Amino acid sequence: MGRRQPNRRPTIYPGSDGLYHCWVSVGRKPDGRLDRRHIKRKTASQVVDAVDDLLRRTRQAGGVAPTKVETVEQWLAHWLEHIVRPRRRRKTYEAYRPIVHLHLIPNIGRWRLDGTRNRLEPEHLDEMYAKLRRGKQRGGAGLSASYIRQIHAVLRVSLKTAVRRGKAARNVCDLVDPPASGGRHIASYAIGDAQAILRAALDDPLAARWLVGLLLGPRQGETLGLRWPDVDLASDEPGFWLRKQLQRQAWRHGCENPVACAAPHCRTKPCGPSWEHGCQDSADCKGNPRWCPARRQRSCRIHTATRGCPPLCRPGCTRHALHCPDRFDGGLVEVELKSEKSKRRVPLEALVAEALRRWREEQMRAFDARGARWDDRGLVFTTPSGKPIDPRRDHEAWEQLLVRAGVPDGRLHAARHTAASLLIATGTRIEVVQELLGHTDIRVTRGYVDVAEQLKREAVTRIADALFAGDLAKLLQPNRATDRT
Repeated sequence: MGRRQPNRRPTIYPGSDGLYHCWVSVGRKPDGRLDRRHIKRKTASQVVDAVDDLLRRTRQAGGVAPTKVETVEQWLAHWLEHIVRPRRRRKTYEAYRPIVHLHLIPNIGRWRLDGTRNRLEPEHLDEMYAKLRRGKQRGGAGLSASYIRQIHAVLRVSLKTAVRRGKAARNVCDLVDPPASGGRHIASYAIGDAQAILRAALDDPLAARWLVGLLLGPRQGETLGLRWPDVDLASDEPGFWLRKQLQRQAWRHGCENPVACAAPHCRTKPCGPSWEHGCQDSADCKGNPRWCPARRQRSCRIHTATRGCPPLCRPGCTRHALHCPDRFDGGLVEVELKSEKSKRRVPLEALVAEALRRWREEQMRAFDARGARWDDRGLVFTTPSGKPIDPRRDHEAWEQLLVRAGVPDGRLHAARHTAASLLIATGTRIEVVQELLGHTDIRVTRGYVDVAEQLKREAVTRIADALFAGDLAKLLQPNRATDRT
């Protein structure tokens, strides 16, 4: 190759090491210095291809020169620890971590984000999702469709950040169809069941809590994290602000040796066989209760029969931070809401405002009775001692409320769906429902709404009346003479 290169093409020259070299200017660094990249290959044509690829990726990244081509594993590890962990909620990081380390990195971690060789392609994602659906072994149970969709969502968010930072020229997740969710839809309660729940809630000590959940639709953590300074009951337009939410988080070790601290509490032995002898002489059954013709299933005395016994702890386990004497950052804590859109003001109906006033009076009487023993955190819904209500205990109280109302058992989150459906049934625009529920995307709000059967029947009737009005409707009427014969 000669010295003279085409216009706007950097010089390519052979080096003493037997390779061809080229220096490419791709802009300037943050401090203002010229950003030059060194490319070397075995042949000059390979250098030309590498230079063209670098300039192409620079243009696609908006003039920002991409750094060294990374593998998917390197990017996901950096994204999880340096972007998700410091900027997102702790529960979000704890939910993303097993997805990244157990599913994404083992399956597609060795592919490169960008480049001309070994690049991550849409076909690799199709193969990964099919493998996750099948399971590790033939005939084994694979992952659920909803969890595979979560894996796809996490990968899509991470690659979106990689494209924005110039690490990749495209988001491969946008080139494939997302896996079918297959998730179970949380149906809202029918109008009759909702009325039965409200009647039973009026006689409950926590009537205000249930009225807020059923009529206004905040999340459970938002309701339990509501504070009195954010509640306005004195003005002509009462309401409250949702700014925080209450969550139970796992404890962290504060000791110097978490492995030694967790060792006394680790599960190293199974709870025992799941069958027991039902015969008179166990010696006739070869000593194994599984082969006993009259065997009986035995449940563990510690763990429930439905969930089963937890797996054994691995060597070097650092869990069981609940028993650490120096534990920190756990228990019931107040955290930020899911998004800025979730921070909103919710107006109060007169019935709900009156229920909150009565609850405030009951709380003040409990405060006067306990005095210094009252745990004053300013929360609206508390235990008789002033402490926050545990979400698990709150759900148990909800199940007891359903039993008193004579309504089939259901999740507490169904109350949020019920509030959205009731708002739509009363003629509220879906944009207003979106603001009340604190959704960023209106498509999420549509998934919360179950249109009542009565409203659908009325809509069909209106269409029929409009189409078959006038003489056309007479033609469809039954023939009276024919009916008499």
